[in-house]
Amino acid sequence: MKKKLAVVLFTIIAFIFIVFYLKKDAIFQRGNPVPYLWAASQISEENTYIKVFSDQEIYIAKRGECPELFSYFMNEINGEFVEQAGSGYLFTDGVSNYVISSEVYWGRFKVWTLPKIEK
Repeated sequence: MKKKLAVVLFTIIAFIFIVFYLKKDAIFQRGNPVPYLWAASQISEENTYIKVFSDQEIYIAKRGECPELFSYFMNEINGEFVEQAGSGYLFTDGVSNYVISSEVYWGRFKVWTLPKIEK
């Protein structure tokens, strides 16, 4: 019985390692996936986007455009949306131009990188 259990556990662990090895590029596409997954777990109807790191302007949201994040950014710069260029979204405050870039993360989420705003 103990041998059977050891074989089953070994098989499960080996399978997990094989999956991690084959999918490592996707799993670790932005480095350590834990902060991104923790932030993604906090996404809700009220909070459609979550800041991933407290010291960086990186946010995560469900896949698709995130108008709430755009509104937040436009309020921060007191500006307006100009146009979309690929995965970049262009904004202006009349003096400076800003680009918000996006990247699909694990197929279900989008990671948004906002520029630092000089105040």
